[in-house]
Amino acid sequence: MKKVFLILALFASLGLDAQFVITSSNNVTEDQDGGIFYYLPRNIIKLEFTVEETTYHIGPYAEFADKLMGMTDYVRENKTVYSIKDVDIQIANEADPNAVYCISADDRSKEPMPSVILDENGIILAMGYDSVPSDIQAKTNRFIYCDFNQTSKPEVTFIGFLDNEIEVEEAEETDDDGEEGGKKAPKQLTKEDRAKAIVDKITKIRNAYFELVSGFQEVAYGTGTAYMAENMQNLENEYISLFKGKITTSTYKKTVYYTPEANNANNSVTVAKLSATDGVVDVNGKGDAIKIQFESINSLQNVNPMIDKGKKTSFSNKLFYRMPAKSNVKVVLSNNVIAEKQLTISQFGKIRSLSVKNNKVLFNPNTGQIITLIKQDNVVKN
Repeated sequence: MKKVFLILALFASLGLDAQFVITSSNNVTEDQDGGIFYYLPRNIIKLEFTVEETTYHIGPYAEFADKLMGMTDYVRENKTVYSIKDVDIQIANEADPNAVYCISADDRSKEPMPSVILDENGIILAMGYDSVPSDIQAKTNRFIYCDFNQTSKPEVTFIGFLDNEIEVEEAEETDDDGEEGGKKAPKQLTKEDRAKAIVDKITKIRNAYFELVSGFQEVAYGTGTAYMAENMQNLENEYISLFKGKITTSTYKKTVYYTPEANNANNSVTVAKLSATDGVVDVNGKGDAIKIQFESINSLQNVNPMIDKGKKTSFSNKLFYRMPAKSNVKVVLSNNVIAEKQLTISQFGKIRSLSVKNNKVLFNPNTGQIITLIKQDNVVKN
């Protein structure tokens, strides 16, 4: 009997040392009040794609490009092609709904519960401090969520060529009896006639350009020569484009967000697709898969995770914190790596607990790792 009383007294004395009790949110009862809930952070990956859109515009006289101009390299169909020119990989944090805990005062304790500082999203920043140092707050990574900012596409027009610019022979009509010598009428121009006239126009511009730059005209245009020569070349290119066609390019930004899960640590996940007709689209669209490939660096291979029972148990004077893990993150398109970066990802790490009675604790706002622990006038930093 004495042993029983001694054991009960021992438990009672232990309880008096508890400043606070921490419990997983899943284990908090409905009638429990007065607690403070806090989150550990998890990380979000932001991929900002720079997409180049190349549009091919067929020329109005493309069918004569080979025959009349000897061209083999010309636009043969109207089409748009998309390519990814750059990928910017960024990381930020948000509250992890799977890592929520409740800190409540121990009713049996005579010591007050230490102060707890959370950010606006409920992520724990500090315990035992009156305020969070400004350098810690400055390290917080947050995204301003947006979709994409598409630039305006350049307008494409082709130079006009009027029939009255074309010199044609008049056709002689027959009279009612079928005899020639009736009223003359202008010849009906075919598309090929117009194409030939454009070729003649190009030849005249080239001759005029040669006479200008060679000094054949024996006219001193002074500083205006270069300006006139440039305009002639531009005009020639406009007429050539009637056969060759035009190619225009524009770029826009497309943003994709992805929140890794713990089981992604050594996997690849499709996060978007590159469509031949629409550029970068979501995973439900059609196109080539754009994947994020994670490769764990095994920085925590010798650290054992907490067992599930430990995560659900109430603890006295302890805090749950996160030990994040490093990962090599690659963005892959059609088996080609188009971007790569090493990131610290909280979800790939491990949750542990630490006794912090009468201590001051600072947390990394992006990972949930303890970065400073003040214990009995000694400072321990990670």
